[in-house]
Amino acid sequence: MPKVRVHELAKELNLASADILFHANELGIEVKTASSGLTDDEVELVKLKLDSENDKKEPEKESKSDNNEGSSNKQEIENDKIDTPEQNIEIIEIEEESTASEISKLIETESTKIIEDLLNLGVMASLDTPLRNQDIEKLLEGYGYIVDITPTVKLGRSDVLVTESFDDDENSLSLRSPIITVMGHVDHGKTSLLDYIRKERVADSESGGITQHVGAYKVETGDLGITFIDTPGHEAFTKMRARGADVTDIVVLVVASDDGVMPQTVEAISHTRAAGVPMVVAINKCDLQESNPAKVKADLTQHGVITEDLGGDIPVVEVSAITGEGIDDLLETLSVVAEVEELKSNYKSAASGYIVESRIVVGKGPVSTGIVTRGTLKQGDSLYAGGTSCRARGLFTHNEIKLKEATPGMPVEIMGWDEAPEAGDQFVVVKNYKEAKNKASNNASLIRELESSALNNKSRMVEMMKILEEGEIDSVNIIIKADTNGSVEAIKDGIEKLSDEDVQIAIVHKGVGGIIESDIDLATATNSIVLGFNVRPDSKARNLAQNNSIQIDTFDIIYELLDHVTEYISGKGRKRTEETVLGMAEVKTIFRAPKVGVVAGSVVVEGRVDKDAQARLLRDGVVVYDGSIVSLRRFKDDVETVNEGLECGIGLLEYRDIKEGDVIEVFGEVEV
Repeated sequence: MPKVRVHELAKELNLASADILFHANELGIEVKTASSGLTDDEVELVKLKLDSENDKKEPEKESKSDNNEGSSNKQEIENDKIDTPEQNIEIIEIEEESTASEISKLIETESTKIIEDLLNLGVMASLDTPLRNQDIEKLLEGYGYIVDITPTVKLGRSDVLVTESFDDDENSLSLRSPIITVMGHVDHGKTSLLDYIRKERVADSESGGITQHVGAYKVETGDLGITFIDTPGHEAFTKMRARGADVTDIVVLVVASDDGVMPQTVEAISHTRAAGVPMVVAINKCDLQESNPAKVKADLTQHGVITEDLGGDIPVVEVSAITGEGIDDLLETLSVVAEVEELKSNYKSAASGYIVESRIVVGKGPVSTGIVTRGTLKQGDSLYAGGTSCRARGLFTHNEIKLKEATPGMPVEIMGWDEAPEAGDQFVVVKNYKEAKNKASNNASLIRELESSALNNKSRMVEMMKILEEGEIDSVNIIIKADTNGSVEAIKDGIEKLSDEDVQIAIVHKGVGGIIESDIDLATATNSIVLGFNVRPDSKARNLAQNNSIQIDTFDIIYELLDHVTEYISGKGRKRTEETVLGMAEVKTIFRAPKVGVVAGSVVVEGRVDKDAQARLLRDGVVVYDGSIVSLRRFKDDVETVNEGLECGIGLLEYRDIKEGDVIEVFGEVEV
């Protein structure tokens, strides 16, 4: 429920904001500025107190009107009123993140004085540096103002891209599959729960057993089936999880019975409420001895989630992703909720929906995971999403089964994009490819203008900070490359939060795919470090980086990447483990061998390959396997090392999906 600001209540009651602040604080309500918010109950309390104060003052007014002591006493009373501090304080409205230059004009004070006062408050800023809200309040309170900070309207991608809306006749609508988003805290078993339902293994293949990407899956159950969206649990993927909530019909909130309500649990509850969709609670890990479902339900009530067995309206099911306990009950509950919601869509119209994730796939190019929300998507359709267009050359299920069409509620892998579309963008089918290209081109122009404006503002801020503080503040330029678009955006958001008054971070470039020469050229020109997530540099990029002294750091777990950036900008110089590439081998052919299984017939193109060394399999620069070499042969002989230029047979530990053209990267670790 929206709160009433102090200055709004003051205006309604024809009082100064200082009066409202004074009485609110007397009631024990913590409000500090005119822009502070009051709940409806708090507003009523303040009004009651003011009414009681007015009742006390009425007799005083009557006695004063009868008192004929002359104008001198009246003047004395007026002077007392003027001298009251509450009456002298002026309310000033100002936009958030205002600059020192803007403040100096607003209060008609020399800009040098504003800069000096900010320095006294411990704030290092130039005239054009956007200031934090708390610093603006401290500064202006020193000048005797009550500050009312108004939000600045910042244009984002969703503001410049128009979302197509459709008004379908009720008679054209039919029941569709429900779209279920699975949310919850990290390691509470969301993906394991879906694994059991889908009878597939996914969680173990994710780095650290933590979901790093948004995945969408169709489960055949009931008449229409159910579509599940699995979202990452780590806090850096908040934006990705919020996207999932935007396309979902029902949320399954997974809470571990041995761990209880955690930060991402609360966050997921907020996303669900914001999306305005029904929730079903799944209390997982009920097979554990330390399981305590009753405590979980009690903790949830503290966040407004009251389950049906406690008198609320939120269905709850106790489950185990290990034993399968309660899974059938969960699916039945979801079917009942979906039936009540009467989810319908137009099957006969041109298709539209939303991009959940995108990535680059060798042999297929840019591929997106989408959810169809309206119409039927067919192979050969022309469509656009954001600034990119597509002729749908192929439609696939999540496990690569080819589809002729995808109907409402279905997740679908779409192949044929010009570029990887942005996760969260709407896709729309149009008449022909030319129209799709035109729509995408118009959107791309709007996006470029938006990004150019944002980059110019950030660059100007960093430059002004450096000039003002004569080198005392550092700026860090970063280039991000990752395996999927969703990962890129999540990493970007996480890194930008690390900027502070000591170090300003600028994201110079971000993209999907392996690290290539052009990335290093840009890093050289902008003095940037390059961060890779689930991707690696090719040999040309790595050699160029070494020659130009460009730092490349690669990771496969999101929080390790963010921790590394934190350490880098803090300048602590603590020891850490760093990888060193020993060699690279290019796969030329595939054959099978007894005991080993699949063997990659390869040529060592750089360095050397060692038996039992750590190794990764790269496909177009993207990591598809991370493990070790289990066998190494020259002709029919087992060998310990194969040097550059020589052929060999390489077997990878517990991995068979090797393809011609793949690159095997052999590496070791050193402490630096």
